Parts: sequence; C-alpha cells; structure tokens
Amino acid sequence: MFEKWKQKLAIIFSTILMVSTLALIPVQAATTSPDIAVKAGIAVDAQTGQVLYTKNSNQVLPIASMSKLLSIYLILKSIHEGKLRWNQQVPISEALAKISKNKELTNVALSADRTYTVRELYKASLIYSANAAVMALGIAQAGSSKAFVDEMRTQVKTWGIKDAKLYNAAGLTESLVGTEAYPNTDKNAENEMSAKDMAVVASKLIQDYPEVLETTKQTNSWFAKGTVDAVKMTTHNNLLPKMSQAMQGYQVDGLKTGTSDKAKACFTGTVNKNGHRVITVVMGASEKKDGKARFTTTKTIMKYVYTQFKPVRYKKRSRLQGVAKFKVPDGKTTSVRAVNKQAITVWLPNNQNQQSVRFMAQKQAQKAKVAAPVKKDQILGTAIALVGDTQPEYLQPGDGKIQLVAQEKIEKANVFVRFWRATVNFLRGLA
Repeated sequence: MFEKWKQKLAIIFSTILMVSTLALIPVQAATTSPDIAVKAGIAVDAQTGQVLYTKNSNQVLPIASMSKLLSIYLILKSIHEGKLRWNQQVPISEALAKISKNKELTNVALSADRTYTVRELYKASLIYSANAAVMALGIAQAGSSKAFVDEMRTQVKTWGIKDAKLYNAAGLTESLVGTEAYPNTDKNAENEMSAKDMAVVASKLIQDYPEVLETTKQTNSWFAKGTVDAVKMTTHNNLLPKMSQAMQGYQVDGLKTGTSDKAKACFTGTVNKNGHRVITVVMGASEKKDGKARFTTTKTIMKYVYTQFKPVRYKKRSRLQGVAKFKVPDGKTTSVRAVNKQAITVWLPNNQNQQSVRFMAQKQAQKAKVAAPVKKDQILGTAIALVGDTQPEYLQPGDGKIQLVAQEKIEKANVFVRFWRATVNFLRGLA
C-alpha cells in the first residue's frame, strides 16, 4: 500500500517540476527558429524593440553602406532643426568628384563645376546608395568629413551603442575615400557595428523621421534630370514591390543594402504587415548573384516572425493583469488603480494566448505610498511585461518599460479623516 502511494507522489512531483520548467522557457524558445546562412541577424518590433529573432546579434561586423542610415538620420535631424534646407545648394570638392567617378563604387557622377540640392543628394544616397553624394551631405552639414564622423560617433553613443567603429559617412573602406579619410586611421578600416546596433539605428530613424520611408520605398528615380549629370537610378533593394525578390503579402518599404569584400552582402529591411512594423538585419551573407542570399534570408526571417508569432495589443489606459493598486494613505480613497499610459504590444508564439501575459510593477514604485491629491494620468511608476515567468528580450534596457499612470483622480481626505486613520494605525501598532 505504501509503495503505491510512493509511486503516485513521484508522478505528482514530476508533473509539477515539468510544468514549472516549461513556465521558464523564453518566448523565442517556444518555437523553432530558422537556421540562416549569414554571420549575424536580428528581427525586432520597430516600435517596442522586442526581439523576435536573433543570431550572433551582438557580434561587431563590417556594415558597409548600411552606414548611410546613420548618416541620413543626422541629415534629417539637421533639416528638422533648420540647419539644412531641402533646396540648399551643395558644392562638390575635387576630392568628392574623384570618388564619384570611381566605377568600382556605387555612385552618381558629381561635378566640381556645379552644385546639387540637398534633396537630390539625399535621394541618391538612399535609392542608389551613392557614396560621394552622402559624403557631400555630411560635409555640407558638419563642415568636414571628420566633423561629420565625429557627429556620427556622438549620436550612437547617445543611443547606448558603445562598440561601433565609424570612419566615414558612406561605409567605404578608408583607402577608397582618399583625402576624406578620418585622420590617423588604417587604410583597411571600415565602419563596423553589430546587427543589434544596426537595428537600433534603423528603429530610431523610422521613429524619429518616418518620412524616410517615402524615399526608401521608391524603386526608381531620376538624379539631376535634364542636366548632363542625369542618371535614372534603380534601387538595390530587391525586396521592394515589383522587384525581383518581392514577397506577396509583405509590403517591404525599406531600408538599405550594404556590400563590401569584408562585410559581404548585408541588408537592413523593414516591413509593415497588418499594422505591425518589423525591422530585420542580416550581415555577412553570400555575395553571389548580386547578394541574392541577403534577400532570401530576410524573407525567411520576416515570414518566420509573422507566421510563428502574433502581436497582442493593449489599448491605452488598460487594466493590466498583475499590477496591483497603489496606496494613497491620505486620500479620500486609500488606493488608486494604475493603467498603462501608452498602448502596448507584446508578441507571443502562436501556441500561447493572452492569458500567459502578465505585468509586474517596479517593486520600489509599487511599495511607495502616493501622496494625495492624485491627478488623473499622474505618473505612478513603471512595469514590465512577462510571458509566463520570463521577460521578453528587447533591443535596449529601457525598451520594455511600461509607464503607469493613475486611472482616476483621488482627492486628499480632510484633516479629521486623516487624524482618525492615524489614530487607528497607532492603536493597531500597539496591539
């Protein structure tokens, strides 16, 4: 009889152990990730930064012309700040004109005898990956190539990117930019970042300057039309609609390719499907067949994300499971419910449902007492989302934090009520 009970207890304890172990499995591990033939890759939600796929994403590697995304961020920033104007005329130095005529590089030919508008050079940089064009923009914005690279370095540091190596605006090997090379650098040096860092750059660009997509989605455009320098530019992004690698049902509208001997074939892409935008980065793909592998790999990652995961959305000011009320000792009501300030999206594997998501308020904030009066939408603290018992991975430390605000206003209790409560609490302490 005792032996039978021992067997039953063993089965029960084994079941409990198995269930508790499953609860600790990360979100990404709940489904099989694709095996991609690149050095590094990542996929993230463009708005929240939630990581949906990763392979060697912290490894620092050459990024080639994907560098132009950072350069264009700074150009758009200057335009928004009024330091540059779209119709501003940009002169071309003899050094840049020489780079622009190097047939081994992607370029639109530039002449030192004339000027070009910021808009012309901007479009050539993004659509045609014109190297001398983006360098000309950098000089126009900062005064010199070195000064612009210094701004690039400063910008990534403000985003928490610590191990980037940046030498020129275009992402070229330093030996190819002649006198525009950064002082005292090796001639073989190239811009380098990790796939995760490139995803940060892309997400900042789209969030701060979404108008960039109006240009990156263009497959063809004219440069300097009607002049002797006229070029009909065709995009290098073969995932755009009507291009050779376009995906049916996936509206890819950016962002930037990159190719060099050291970087191989790279691509930072973005797609908006069913109202949810994802950013992908692949690095170190095969260069064969004009770098086709970077596009087929990106398609694999994009399909994986949208077919294996589902976004769960919480509207602004929702009651979040797991977030308790905050205490308001001197209020007419002694607690206030916390709700999310902004809408939240959490991606789940298809085999999990919304009930597996709960939220946890920051302990310090949850324990703190809120002083009355409390205003509606007053900030109370922060929370994080948990899938099971695991917090999803995010691009940057602050990405997963959810700001909590008061659902309603709480007025301060009158002096007699507060005195009575204090007396009761004192007597309870004596008991």
